[in-house]
Amino acid sequence: MPPEPVTDSSGSRENDRGVRFVDTDLSIQPSHHGAVEKEAENERGADKYYKDMQSIHGDTAAKRRAITELLFFASVGDLRRCQRIVRLWKLQVSDTNCCDYDKRTPLHLAASEGCYKVTEWLIAEGSDVNALDRFKRTPLEDAVRGEYVEETKLLLDKGGKIHENGKLTDLADSGLSGKIQHIPENMYDLDADWEIDPKSLTLMEKIGEGEFGIVHKAAFHGTLVAAKILKGSSAIALGDFRSEIEVLRKVHHPNAVQFLGACTKQEPYILVTELMTGGNLSDAMRLSRKFTLRRAMEMAVDCARGLAYLHAKKNGAIIHRDLKPGNLMIAGSQYHGKESLIFDTGTIKLADFGLSKSLPVNKHAGYDLDSKFKLTGETGSYRYMAPEVFRHEPYNFKVDVYSFSMIAYQLFELTPPFSGMDPVDAARKAALAEERPPLMRLATNMPTMKTLKKMVTRCWDPNPERRPNFEEVVVILDNLIKQMPRDAHSSGQCCSLQ
Repeated sequence: MPPEPVTDSSGSRENDRGVRFVDTDLSIQPSHHGAVEKEAENERGADKYYKDMQSIHGDTAAKRRAITELLFFASVGDLRRCQRIVRLWKLQVSDTNCCDYDKRTPLHLAASEGCYKVTEWLIAEGSDVNALDRFKRTPLEDAVRGEYVEETKLLLDKGGKIHENGKLTDLADSGLSGKIQHIPENMYDLDADWEIDPKSLTLMEKIGEGEFGIVHKAAFHGTLVAAKILKGSSAIALGDFRSEIEVLRKVHHPNAVQFLGACTKQEPYILVTELMTGGNLSDAMRLSRKFTLRRAMEMAVDCARGLAYLHAKKNGAIIHRDLKPGNLMIAGSQYHGKESLIFDTGTIKLADFGLSKSLPVNKHAGYDLDSKFKLTGETGSYRYMAPEVFRHEPYNFKVDVYSFSMIAYQLFELTPPFSGMDPVDAARKAALAEERPPLMRLATNMPTMKTLKKMVTRCWDPNPERRPNFEEVVVILDNLIKQMPRDAHSSGQCCSLQ
């Protein structure tokens, strides 16, 4: 957390790192009571699911299924659900039978996906740090090959080895010794052009908060910007921060949040981006006023354009892996009211690249968008998660297309996908039963709706190879928008979704 600021006679405050604050009234905070009750309700539902599973399949088969679920939640970094499964089923993560067909343990999967918290917990619970899977790989090798620096350091500290030439050997003496680059004592070796002097920032009101950072509105040489302050210096927080900076430095597109620089020479570490005056799409969707059909399509095509750019980058294509309304920001002039930005003039921009994966392109083989990579992704919200990710299968860029289909569904149907269902249950039904959310407005005979329905259902096709790429999605939406009158932004028009 940033050091406690000291107030001066001018009413502004400055902490001992030179970052200035402007006092604002932050005393009124939203209540989390409802969220806590909802979480408790979801936990009770999950407990019932496992009990029902036991009564239907018998204790042995149900316990095997519980291990399968533990493996999945370990791979996506869901520590709370991992702990609950272990508690309910009295599983021993040190048991040699606590693995999949390939003898990959929960620790293998957590390490291979950079899930630091789960990796740390599994080791504390007694997982064998040098367990070998069917391919004779250890969790450390998985972490090294995934280039997860913090997980590698953790496993090394706990005695992790590499299996090579029929025996366990130190990483430094193995063929993988050069895979993980040396990390300097400084948090990040940022190019001088991107390094920001913290004294040039004046922090204002808090506008958001996540697990690892607090976002403030800030003034930067007279320009309003967003400043994300890292909450602490834990390994996982630093890893997420590094990942986001690494991707943001490469992303330059009108439909992606622009990186302006960072403060990395001393704590608190700060990431600076352009300010998204309209907030995020998730909050906008909760407003009583609803989007017209034209406006919903404009937002969808903005999102698709940004993703088409990410997937087509020649110097390293990027899979976002955490697409959801909360990671789609609404940009526009600060002189236009927030409501105007949301419902009329604002532009959607992709944000939160902490879980994105940048893939180097094979210059000799050429770039193949449909190639599958051995990724399973520590993706975010289950409701928007592609089925192949839930099933822990190799996947490619089409996972973003599936997530986009759920966002488009929410834009056009005006309700979240699988509304009223626990997010994990929703992901499970989509992945294992090929269920999809019901179509209501998209099922009408309106020609535009028929085209949108076809696009959405193609994007959520169970077979990733049949999902369209984003260049095709952009063309479909652009053509539909051109056929719609510009005054369709006004509520009550014939093309309104209300």
